[in-house]
Amino acid sequence: MSIEHQTEPSHRRGLSRWANVPFAPRRWPFFYGWMIVAVSTGSIVCSIPGQTAGVGVFTDHLIAALGLTRDELSLAYMIGTLISGFILPYAGRLLDYIGVRLMSVFASLGLAASLLVMSYVDGLADFLQSRLPSDWLTAPVVEPIAGLIWRFFPSGPTAAAAAVVAFLLIRFFGQGNMTTVGRVAMGRWFNRHRGMATAISGVPTTAAFSAAPWLLAGLIAAVGWREATWLMAAIVGVGMTTLGLLFLRNTPEACGLSMDGTPLTAEAQKKHPDLHPIYHEFTRRQALGSLSFWTITLILSLHAMLITAVAFHITAFGEAMGKTDIQATRLFLYFVFVTLPARFAASYVIDRTRIPLAWMLTTISAAIAGGMVGLMFFDTPAGFVLTIIMLGLSGGIFGMLADASLPRFFGRAHLGAISSAAMSAMVLSSALGPVLFSYGQTWLGSYQAVLLWMLSLPAALLVMSLFTRNPQHRYGPKP
Repeated sequence: MSIEHQTEPSHRRGLSRWANVPFAPRRWPFFYGWMIVAVSTGSIVCSIPGQTAGVGVFTDHLIAALGLTRDELSLAYMIGTLISGFILPYAGRLLDYIGVRLMSVFASLGLAASLLVMSYVDGLADFLQSRLPSDWLTAPVVEPIAGLIWRFFPSGPTAAAAAVVAFLLIRFFGQGNMTTVGRVAMGRWFNRHRGMATAISGVPTTAAFSAAPWLLAGLIAAVGWREATWLMAAIVGVGMTTLGLLFLRNTPEACGLSMDGTPLTAEAQKKHPDLHPIYHEFTRRQALGSLSFWTITLILSLHAMLITAVAFHITAFGEAMGKTDIQATRLFLYFVFVTLPARFAASYVIDRTRIPLAWMLTTISAAIAGGMVGLMFFDTPAGFVLTIIMLGLSGGIFGMLADASLPRFFGRAHLGAISSAAMSAMVLSSALGPVLFSYGQTWLGSYQAVLLWMLSLPAALLVMSLFTRNPQHRYGPKP
Protein backbone atom coordinates (compact mmCIF):
# COMPACT_ATOMS: atom_id res chain seq x y z
CA MET A 1 0.00 0.00 0.00
CA SER A 2 1.28 3.43 -0.88
CA ILE A 3 2.27 5.60 2.04
CA GLU A 4 2.15 8.74 -0.10
CA HIS A 5 0.71 11.44 2.06
CA GLN A 6 -0.94 14.77 1.56
CA THR A 7 1.54 17.11 -0.13
CA GLU A 8 -0.07 20.47 0.57
CA PRO A 9 2.62 22.49 2.40
CA SER A 10 1.63 24.81 5.21
CA HIS A 11 2.46 28.02 3.34
CA ARG A 12 -0.09 27.13 0.65
CA ARG A 13 -2.94 25.84 2.78
CA GLY A 14 -4.37 29.34 2.93
CA LEU A 15 -4.93 29.15 -0.81
CA SER A 16 -6.84 25.88 -0.46
CA ARG A 17 -9.96 27.71 0.65
CA TRP A 18 -10.27 28.92 -2.95
CA ALA A 19 -10.25 25.34 -4.28
CA ASN A 20 -14.08 25.27 -4.26
CA VAL A 21 -14.44 28.67 -5.97
CA PRO A 22 -16.29 29.08 -8.31
CA PHE A 23 -17.37 25.42 -7.93
CA ALA A 24 -16.49 22.35 -5.88
CA PRO A 25 -14.60 19.72 -7.91
CA ARG A 26 -15.73 16.93 -5.58
CA ARG A 27 -19.32 17.48 -6.72
CA TRP A 28 -18.56 16.73 -10.37
CA PRO A 29 -20.22 13.59 -11.76
CA PHE A 30 -16.79 12.15 -12.66
CA PHE A 31 -13.32 12.30 -11.14
CA TYR A 32 -12.14 15.88 -11.51
CA GLY A 33 -8.63 14.74 -12.35
CA TRP A 34 -9.77 14.15 -15.91
CA MET A 35 -10.74 17.81 -16.13
CA ILE A 36 -7.25 18.62 -14.92
CA VAL A 37 -5.92 16.49 -17.79
CA ALA A 38 -7.98 18.47 -20.29
CA VAL A 39 -6.89 21.89 -19.03
CA SER A 40 -3.28 20.77 -18.58
CA THR A 41 -3.29 19.57 -22.17
CA GLY A 42 -4.51 23.00 -23.22
CA SER A 43 -1.62 24.58 -21.31
CA ILE A 44 0.95 22.36 -23.03
CA VAL A 45 -0.60 22.99 -26.46
CA CYS A 46 -0.61 26.74 -25.80
CA SER A 47 3.14 26.55 -25.19
CA ILE A 48 3.67 25.95 -28.93
CA PRO A 49 4.42 29.63 -29.70
CA GLY A 50 7.37 29.34 -27.31
CA GLN A 51 8.46 25.94 -28.62
CA THR A 52 10.75 25.50 -31.58
CA ALA A 53 7.89 23.88 -33.51
CA GLY A 54 6.22 27.28 -33.36
CA VAL A 55 9.27 29.54 -33.56
CA GLY A 56 10.88 27.71 -36.48
CA VAL A 57 8.34 28.86 -39.06
CA PHE A 58 8.96 32.49 -38.09
CA THR A 59 12.72 32.22 -38.54
CA ASP A 60 12.94 33.54 -42.10
CA HIS A 61 10.58 36.42 -41.29
CA LEU A 62 12.61 37.43 -38.24
CA ILE A 63 15.81 37.30 -40.30
CA ALA A 64 14.27 39.64 -42.86
CA ALA A 65 12.79 42.00 -40.23
CA LEU A 66 16.01 42.31 -38.22
CA GLY A 67 18.55 42.10 -41.04
CA LEU A 68 20.44 39.28 -39.30
CA THR A 69 22.00 36.20 -40.86
CA ARG A 70 20.78 32.71 -40.02
CA ASP A 71 23.87 32.07 -37.88
CA GLU A 72 23.30 35.33 -35.99
CA LEU A 73 19.64 34.58 -35.32
CA SER A 74 20.52 31.05 -34.20
CA LEU A 75 23.07 32.45 -31.76
CA ALA A 76 20.54 34.99 -30.45
CA TYR A 77 18.06 32.14 -30.02
CA MET A 78 20.67 30.20 -28.06
CA ILE A 79 21.49 33.13 -25.77
CA GLY A 80 17.84 33.90 -25.04
CA THR A 81 17.09 30.23 -24.40
CA LEU A 82 20.13 29.81 -22.17
CA ILE A 83 19.10 32.75 -19.99
CA SER A 84 15.60 31.31 -19.83
CA GLY A 85 16.99 27.95 -18.74
CA PHE A 86 19.06 29.48 -15.96
CA ILE A 87 16.12 31.37 -14.39
CA LEU A 88 13.53 28.62 -14.89
CA PRO A 89 14.31 26.79 -11.60
CA TYR A 90 13.19 29.90 -9.71
CA ALA A 91 9.85 29.67 -11.53
CA GLY A 92 9.57 26.06 -10.39
CA ARG A 93 9.95 27.10 -6.78
CA LEU A 94 7.33 29.79 -7.33
CA LEU A 95 5.00 27.12 -8.74
CA ASP A 96 5.40 25.02 -5.61
CA TYR A 97 4.67 28.11 -3.51
CA ILE A 98 1.58 29.53 -5.26
CA GLY A 99 0.23 26.39 -6.95
CA VAL A 100 -0.57 25.52 -10.54
CA ARG A 101 -3.71 27.66 -10.71
CA LEU A 102 -2.06 31.02 -10.16
CA MET A 103 1.06 29.93 -12.01
CA SER A 104 -1.07 29.16 -15.07
CA VAL A 105 -2.41 32.72 -15.08
CA PHE A 106 1.11 34.13 -14.68
CA ALA A 107 2.51 31.98 -17.50
CA SER A 108 -0.39 32.59 -19.91
CA LEU A 109 -0.35 36.36 -19.55
CA GLY A 110 3.44 36.35 -19.75
CA LEU A 111 3.47 34.35 -22.98
CA ALA A 112 0.82 36.59 -24.54
CA ALA A 113 2.88 39.69 -23.73
CA SER A 114 6.01 37.94 -25.05
CA LEU A 115 4.34 37.25 -28.40
CA LEU A 116 3.44 40.91 -28.72
CA VAL A 117 7.07 41.80 -28.09
CA MET A 118 8.17 39.34 -30.79
CA SER A 119 5.72 40.82 -33.30
CA TYR A 120 7.39 44.21 -32.85
CA VAL A 121 10.94 42.88 -32.51
CA ASP A 122 12.26 45.15 -35.28
CA GLY A 123 10.63 48.12 -33.55
CA LEU A 124 12.34 47.04 -30.33
CA ALA A 125 15.66 47.02 -32.19
CA ASP A 126 15.01 50.54 -33.46
CA PHE A 127 14.06 51.65 -29.95
CA LEU A 128 17.28 50.26 -28.52
CA GLN A 129 19.25 51.89 -31.28
CA SER A 130 17.70 55.28 -30.56
CA ARG A 131 17.96 55.04 -26.77
CA LEU A 132 21.44 53.62 -26.41
CA PRO A 133 24.28 56.13 -26.70
CA SER A 134 26.28 55.88 -29.89
CA ASP A 135 29.39 54.88 -27.94
CA TRP A 136 27.70 52.28 -25.72
CA LEU A 137 30.03 49.54 -26.95
CA THR A 138 32.98 51.46 -25.52
CA ALA A 139 31.46 51.69 -22.03
CA PRO A 140 33.72 50.20 -19.33
CA VAL A 141 31.35 47.30 -18.66
CA VAL A 142 30.85 46.42 -22.34
CA GLU A 143 34.20 47.25 -23.89
CA PRO A 144 35.98 44.01 -22.86
CA ILE A 145 33.48 41.93 -24.87
CA ALA A 146 32.71 44.47 -27.62
CA GLY A 147 35.00 42.65 -30.01
CA LEU A 148 33.17 39.37 -29.49
CA ILE A 149 29.81 41.08 -29.95
CA TRP A 150 30.85 42.50 -33.31
CA ARG A 151 32.46 39.22 -34.32
CA PHE A 152 29.33 37.16 -33.75
CA PHE A 153 26.79 39.86 -34.65
CA PRO A 154 28.35 41.91 -37.46
CA SER A 155 24.90 42.77 -38.85
CA GLY A 156 24.07 44.82 -35.76
CA PRO A 157 24.31 44.32 -31.97
CA THR A 158 21.03 46.11 -31.23
CA ALA A 159 19.09 43.89 -33.65
CA ALA A 160 20.66 40.86 -31.99
CA ALA A 161 19.81 42.22 -28.53
CA ALA A 162 16.17 42.66 -29.54
CA ALA A 163 16.09 39.06 -30.81
CA VAL A 164 17.62 37.82 -27.54
CA VAL A 165 14.95 39.61 -25.49
CA ALA A 166 12.12 38.24 -27.64
CA PHE A 167 13.46 34.69 -27.53
CA LEU A 168 14.14 34.87 -23.79
CA LEU A 169 10.54 35.85 -23.07
CA ILE A 170 8.76 33.35 -25.29
CA ARG A 171 11.03 30.49 -24.22
CA PHE A 172 10.71 31.27 -20.51
CA PHE A 173 6.94 31.65 -20.48
CA GLY A 174 6.13 29.23 -23.31
CA GLN A 175 8.50 26.29 -23.40
CA GLY A 176 9.34 26.60 -19.72
CA ASN A 177 6.35 27.63 -17.62
CA MET A 178 3.33 26.67 -19.73
CA THR A 179 4.68 23.15 -20.18
CA THR A 180 5.74 22.73 -16.55
CA VAL A 181 2.32 23.84 -15.28
CA GLY A 182 0.57 21.19 -17.37
CA ARG A 183 2.91 18.37 -16.43
CA VAL A 184 2.99 19.16 -12.72
CA ALA A 185 -0.81 19.46 -12.55
CA MET A 186 -1.31 16.00 -14.05
CA GLY A 187 1.46 14.53 -11.92
CA ARG A 188 -0.23 15.71 -8.73
CA TRP A 189 -3.68 14.31 -9.55
CA PHE A 190 -2.76 10.79 -10.70
CA ASN A 191 -0.67 7.90 -9.49
CA ARG A 192 -1.90 4.50 -10.69
CA HIS A 193 -3.38 6.03 -13.85
CA ARG A 194 -0.62 8.57 -14.43
CA GLY A 195 0.58 6.83 -17.58
CA MET A 196 -2.90 6.64 -19.09
CA ALA A 197 -3.64 10.26 -18.18
CA THR A 198 -0.51 11.49 -19.92
CA ALA A 199 -1.14 9.20 -22.89
CA ILE A 200 -4.64 10.63 -23.33
CA SER A 201 -3.19 14.11 -23.01
CA GLY A 202 -0.62 13.15 -25.60
CA VAL A 203 -3.21 12.60 -28.34
CA PRO A 204 -4.14 16.27 -28.88
CA THR A 205 -0.69 17.42 -27.77
CA THR A 206 1.15 15.27 -30.30
CA ALA A 207 -1.30 16.19 -33.04
CA ALA A 208 -0.94 19.89 -32.27
CA PHE A 209 2.86 19.86 -32.10
CA SER A 210 3.13 17.78 -35.24
CA ALA A 211 0.74 19.96 -37.23
CA ALA A 212 1.96 23.30 -35.81
CA PRO A 213 4.75 24.03 -38.36
CA TRP A 214 2.47 23.23 -41.26
CA LEU A 215 -0.56 25.10 -39.85
CA LEU A 216 1.43 28.15 -38.78
CA ALA A 217 3.13 28.31 -42.16
CA GLY A 218 -0.33 28.41 -43.75
CA LEU A 219 -1.55 31.03 -41.26
CA ILE A 220 1.45 33.25 -41.98
CA ALA A 221 0.87 32.92 -45.70
CA ALA A 222 -2.77 33.91 -45.22
CA VAL A 223 -2.54 36.85 -42.80
CA GLY A 224 1.15 37.71 -42.36
CA TRP A 225 3.65 36.81 -39.66
CA ARG A 226 2.91 39.72 -37.32
CA GLU A 227 -0.83 39.12 -37.46
CA ALA A 228 -0.22 35.42 -36.74
CA THR A 229 1.60 36.31 -33.51
CA TRP A 230 -1.25 38.65 -32.48
CA LEU A 231 -3.77 35.86 -32.97
CA MET A 232 -1.69 33.45 -30.87
CA ALA A 233 -1.31 36.10 -28.15
CA ALA A 234 -5.08 36.54 -27.99
CA ILE A 235 -5.71 32.79 -27.77
CA VAL A 236 -3.18 32.28 -24.98
CA GLY A 237 -3.77 35.54 -23.10
CA VAL A 238 -7.56 35.32 -23.05
CA GLY A 239 -8.35 31.65 -23.58
CA MET A 240 -5.73 29.85 -21.48
CA THR A 241 -5.78 32.44 -18.69
CA THR A 242 -9.54 31.93 -18.31
CA LEU A 243 -9.30 28.13 -18.40
CA GLY A 244 -6.49 28.00 -15.88
CA LEU A 245 -8.16 30.39 -13.45
CA LEU A 246 -11.52 28.61 -13.60
CA PHE A 247 -10.58 24.94 -13.76
CA LEU A 248 -7.06 24.21 -12.49
CA ARG A 249 -6.61 23.02 -8.90
CA ASN A 250 -3.32 22.30 -7.19
CA THR A 251 -3.95 18.89 -5.59
CA PRO A 252 -6.91 16.55 -5.16
CA GLU A 253 -6.45 16.71 -1.37
CA ALA A 254 -7.13 20.46 -1.42
CA CYS A 255 -10.51 19.66 -3.00
CA GLY A 256 -11.44 16.89 -0.60
CA LEU A 257 -10.49 14.20 -3.11
CA SER A 258 -7.70 11.64 -3.45
CA MET A 259 -5.34 10.74 -6.27
CA ASP A 260 -6.95 8.74 -9.09
CA GLY A 261 -10.34 9.29 -7.42
CA THR A 262 -9.94 6.17 -5.27
CA PRO A 263 -10.42 6.58 -1.51
CA LEU A 264 -7.29 5.78 0.49
CA THR A 265 -9.01 3.03 2.46
CA ALA A 266 -7.67 -0.47 3.09
CA GLU A 267 -10.44 -1.97 0.96
CA ALA A 268 -9.78 0.34 -1.97
CA GLN A 269 -6.03 -0.18 -1.76
CA LYS A 270 -6.48 -3.95 -1.70
CA LYS A 271 -8.75 -3.82 -4.74
CA HIS A 272 -6.43 -1.46 -6.62
CA PRO A 273 -2.89 -2.28 -5.47
CA ASP A 274 -0.28 0.38 -6.10
CA LEU A 275 2.54 -1.04 -8.21
CA HIS A 276 4.78 1.95 -7.59
CA PRO A 277 4.24 3.37 -4.09
CA ILE A 278 5.88 6.56 -2.89
CA TYR A 279 7.88 5.97 0.29
CA HIS A 280 9.88 9.20 0.36
CA GLU A 281 9.23 12.75 -0.83
CA PHE A 282 12.49 13.90 -2.39
CA THR A 283 13.60 17.50 -2.15
CA ARG A 284 15.05 19.19 -5.20
CA ARG A 285 18.59 18.80 -3.81
CA GLN A 286 18.10 15.09 -3.14
CA ALA A 287 16.71 14.50 -6.61
CA LEU A 288 19.60 16.34 -8.26
CA GLY A 289 22.01 14.12 -6.34
CA SER A 290 20.67 10.92 -7.93
CA LEU A 291 21.77 9.12 -11.08
CA SER A 292 18.11 8.50 -11.93
CA PHE A 293 17.36 12.20 -12.26
CA TRP A 294 20.31 12.89 -14.53
CA THR A 295 19.77 9.86 -16.75
CA ILE A 296 16.15 10.83 -17.36
CA THR A 297 16.97 14.52 -17.74
CA LEU A 298 19.89 14.03 -20.12
CA ILE A 299 17.92 11.67 -22.36
CA LEU A 300 15.00 14.09 -22.48
CA SER A 301 17.44 16.94 -23.12
CA LEU A 302 19.11 15.13 -26.01
CA HIS A 303 15.75 14.48 -27.63
CA ALA A 304 14.79 18.14 -27.12
CA MET A 305 18.10 19.31 -28.60
CA LEU A 306 17.73 17.17 -31.72
CA ILE A 307 14.08 18.03 -32.36
CA THR A 308 14.73 21.72 -31.69
CA ALA A 309 17.64 21.81 -34.11
CA VAL A 310 15.67 20.13 -36.89
CA ALA A 311 12.52 22.21 -36.29
CA PHE A 312 14.39 25.52 -36.14
CA HIS A 313 16.23 24.86 -39.41
CA ILE A 314 13.54 22.73 -41.02
CA THR A 315 13.32 24.79 -44.22
CA ALA A 316 17.10 25.03 -44.67
CA PHE A 317 17.58 21.38 -43.70
CA GLY A 318 14.87 20.31 -46.13
CA GLU A 319 16.38 22.39 -48.94
CA ALA A 320 19.80 20.80 -48.34
CA MET A 321 18.12 17.40 -48.57
CA GLY A 322 16.19 18.21 -51.75
CA LYS A 323 12.82 18.81 -50.07
CA THR A 324 10.45 21.74 -50.49
CA ASP A 325 9.29 23.72 -47.44
CA ILE A 326 5.92 21.93 -47.43
CA GLN A 327 7.54 18.49 -47.77
CA ALA A 328 9.98 19.20 -44.97
CA THR A 329 7.42 20.60 -42.51
CA ARG A 330 5.12 17.63 -43.12
CA LEU A 331 7.71 15.47 -41.40
CA PHE A 332 6.31 16.55 -38.02
CA LEU A 333 2.79 15.71 -39.15
CA TYR A 334 3.84 12.16 -40.02
CA PHE A 335 5.26 11.65 -36.54
CA VAL A 336 1.71 11.39 -35.18
CA PHE A 337 1.17 7.94 -36.68
CA VAL A 338 4.06 6.53 -34.65
CA THR A 339 4.10 8.78 -31.59
CA LEU A 340 0.50 8.14 -30.49
CA PRO A 341 0.69 4.31 -30.48
CA ALA A 342 4.07 4.56 -28.75
CA ARG A 343 2.62 6.77 -26.00
CA PHE A 344 -0.22 4.35 -25.25
CA ALA A 345 2.14 1.36 -25.28
CA ALA A 346 4.46 3.20 -22.90
CA SER A 347 1.50 4.15 -20.68
CA TYR A 348 0.57 0.48 -20.34
CA VAL A 349 4.11 -0.35 -19.29
CA ILE A 350 4.14 2.47 -16.72
CA ASP A 351 0.69 1.82 -15.23
CA ARG A 352 0.18 -1.92 -15.47
CA THR A 353 3.56 -3.61 -15.22
CA ARG A 354 6.59 -3.73 -12.99
CA ILE A 355 8.96 -3.44 -15.94
CA PRO A 356 11.83 -1.15 -14.83
CA LEU A 357 11.94 2.26 -16.44
CA ALA A 358 15.56 1.50 -17.34
CA TRP A 359 14.22 -0.56 -20.22
CA MET A 360 12.28 2.40 -21.49
CA LEU A 361 15.34 4.62 -21.13
CA THR A 362 17.44 2.25 -23.23
CA THR A 363 14.68 2.08 -25.84
CA ILE A 364 14.44 5.84 -26.24
CA SER A 365 18.23 6.15 -26.42
CA ALA A 366 18.32 3.62 -29.25
CA ALA A 367 15.41 5.35 -31.00
CA ILE A 368 17.16 8.73 -30.87
CA ALA A 369 20.25 7.15 -32.43
CA GLY A 370 18.08 5.59 -35.14
CA GLY A 371 16.46 8.96 -35.79
CA MET A 372 19.87 10.55 -36.29
CA VAL A 373 20.79 7.88 -38.82
CA GLY A 374 17.50 8.46 -40.62
CA LEU A 375 18.15 12.21 -40.79
CA MET A 376 21.56 11.53 -42.31
CA PHE A 377 19.78 9.81 -45.21
CA PHE A 378 16.74 12.09 -45.19
CA ASP A 379 16.93 12.59 -48.95
CA THR A 380 16.22 8.89 -49.57
CA PRO A 381 12.85 7.13 -49.10
CA ALA A 382 14.37 4.68 -46.60
CA GLY A 383 15.96 7.48 -44.58
CA PHE A 384 12.73 9.49 -44.58
CA VAL A 385 10.74 6.50 -43.27
CA LEU A 386 13.42 5.61 -40.71
CA THR A 387 13.34 9.19 -39.40
CA ILE A 388 9.58 9.08 -38.96
CA ILE A 389 9.61 5.70 -37.19
CA MET A 390 12.55 6.34 -34.86
CA LEU A 391 11.83 9.96 -33.91
CA GLY A 392 8.13 9.15 -33.67
CA LEU A 393 8.94 6.33 -31.24
CA SER A 394 11.30 8.47 -29.20
CA GLY A 395 8.71 11.26 -29.15
CA GLY A 396 6.07 8.92 -27.74
CA ILE A 397 8.35 7.67 -24.98
CA PHE A 398 9.62 11.22 -24.38
CA GLY A 399 6.12 12.38 -23.47
CA MET A 400 5.63 9.55 -20.99
CA LEU A 401 9.01 10.00 -19.33
CA ALA A 402 8.61 13.77 -19.05
CA ASP A 403 5.18 13.49 -17.44
CA ALA A 404 5.30 10.28 -15.40
CA SER A 405 8.86 9.40 -14.40
CA LEU A 406 9.66 12.31 -12.06
CA PRO A 407 6.59 11.98 -9.78
CA ARG A 408 7.09 8.20 -9.68
CA PHE A 409 10.73 8.49 -8.71
CA PHE A 410 10.68 11.58 -6.47
CA GLY A 411 7.10 12.13 -5.22
CA ARG A 412 4.81 15.18 -5.42
CA ALA A 413 5.76 17.48 -2.56
CA HIS A 414 8.54 19.27 -4.47
CA LEU A 415 7.50 18.28 -7.97
CA GLY A 416 7.45 21.85 -9.28
CA ALA A 417 11.05 22.51 -8.28
CA ILE A 418 12.25 19.11 -9.51
CA SER A 419 10.35 19.34 -12.80
CA SER A 420 11.59 22.87 -13.44
CA ALA A 421 15.18 21.69 -12.88
CA ALA A 422 14.67 19.00 -15.51
CA MET A 423 12.93 21.49 -17.78
CA SER A 424 15.80 23.91 -17.30
CA ALA A 425 18.23 21.30 -18.60
CA MET A 426 15.94 20.60 -21.57
CA VAL A 427 15.67 24.32 -22.31
CA LEU A 428 19.45 24.74 -22.13
CA SER A 429 20.05 21.78 -24.43
CA SER A 430 17.41 22.99 -26.87
CA ALA A 431 19.29 26.29 -26.96
CA LEU A 432 22.38 24.49 -28.20
CA GLY A 433 20.59 22.52 -30.91
CA PRO A 434 20.00 25.26 -33.52
CA VAL A 435 23.49 26.72 -33.04
CA LEU A 436 25.07 23.27 -33.23
CA PHE A 437 23.28 22.59 -36.51
CA SER A 438 23.90 26.03 -37.98
CA TYR A 439 27.58 26.43 -37.10
CA GLY A 440 28.25 22.72 -37.52
CA GLN A 441 26.90 22.85 -41.06
CA THR A 442 29.08 25.90 -41.74
CA TRP A 443 32.25 24.36 -40.29
CA LEU A 444 31.81 20.71 -41.33
CA GLY A 445 30.11 21.36 -44.65
CA SER A 446 26.91 19.36 -44.18
CA TYR A 447 24.19 18.45 -41.72
CA GLN A 448 25.10 14.78 -42.15
CA ALA A 449 28.54 15.40 -40.67
CA VAL A 450 27.01 17.10 -37.64
CA LEU A 451 24.65 14.18 -37.06
CA LEU A 452 27.49 11.68 -37.37
CA TRP A 453 29.37 13.38 -34.53
CA MET A 454 26.20 13.53 -32.41
CA LEU A 455 25.68 9.76 -32.55
CA SER A 456 28.06 9.32 -29.62
CA LEU A 457 25.57 11.05 -27.28
CA PRO A 458 22.71 8.51 -27.34
CA ALA A 459 25.27 5.71 -27.12
CA ALA A 460 26.65 7.14 -23.87
CA LEU A 461 23.16 7.66 -22.44
CA LEU A 462 22.17 4.11 -23.30
CA VAL A 463 24.99 2.89 -21.06
CA MET A 464 23.86 5.22 -18.25
CA SER A 465 20.30 3.93 -18.49
CA LEU A 466 21.45 0.38 -17.76
CA PHE A 467 22.48 1.48 -14.26
CA THR A 468 19.37 3.55 -13.50
CA ARG A 469 16.99 2.38 -10.75
CA ASN A 470 13.92 3.82 -9.05
CA PRO A 471 15.28 5.61 -5.96
CA GLN A 472 12.05 4.88 -4.05
CA HIS A 473 13.25 1.29 -3.64
CA ARG A 474 15.88 2.48 -1.16
CA TYR A 475 13.12 3.62 1.21
CA GLY A 476 10.61 0.81 0.76
CA PRO A 477 10.19 -2.37 2.79
CA LYS A 478 13.19 -4.67 2.70
CA PRO A 479 12.70 -8.10 1.16
